[in-house]
Amino acid sequence: MPKLKPDHLSPTEAEDAAINAGIAADSDNPEWTPEDFARAAKPGKISITIRLDADVIEAAKTQAARQGTGYQTVINDTLRRAFVGGEAPLTEETLRRILREALHQA
Repeated sequence: MPKLKPDHLSPTEAEDAAINAGIAADSDNPEWTPEDFARAAKPGKISITIRLDADVIEAAKTQAARQGTGYQTVINDTLRRAFVGGEAPLTEETLRRILREALHQA
């Protein structure tokens, strides 16, 4: 357990019981299970800045609208498929070709 700050105040037993009763009564926000904590611990996405051609972005947005998802998700999924296949090193030109082909197929 991490060291508590000197000014930390833990809830009393009565306060803790009231908190737990509130959690139990809230069906919209149930107490987390070990599975919930395991899912939350998975590494998330990393925010980056990338420059892509305007036609690639428009194609991704068009496909995303048809799929009912976000265009960044479309691009991420396309890149994941390209890298997981990974037979040869991915060059900029190959990446552009892969993105265009995948986005124009939809």
